[in-house]
Amino acid sequence: MTDTQQKTGSSRAETIENNPLALVAGGVALGVVIGALIPRPQKEKELLAPVGKRIAEGASAAATAAREAGKAEIDALLPQRDAAKEQIGKIIGSAVTAAKEAASSKADA
Repeated sequence: MTDTQQKTGSSRAETIENNPLALVAGGVALGVVIGALIPRPQKEKELLAPVGKRIAEGASAAATAAREAGKAEIDALLPQRDAAKEQIGKIIGSAVTAAKEAASSKADA
């Protein structure tokens, strides 16, 4: 083996050791591509179609439930946000009034 080949081989080994998730992701991607290229027999389609439908229905129901829960959470937070804005407005208004009164009393003195 030449010196360049040894360096290339060792750098690949270091890359794999430092980032094993990339290797796993690459393996999964390769498996998906190979799986997509292999034709499925009719019997497999017949057996797995109900399973796929149940998974799709479950995922759809979960997405709907998550969306509804998110809306409910946002709706619950909105009144609190509005109340906080109102309270901050009152505090700022009081501070402005107090500053005006203090400036007025200094001017009168």
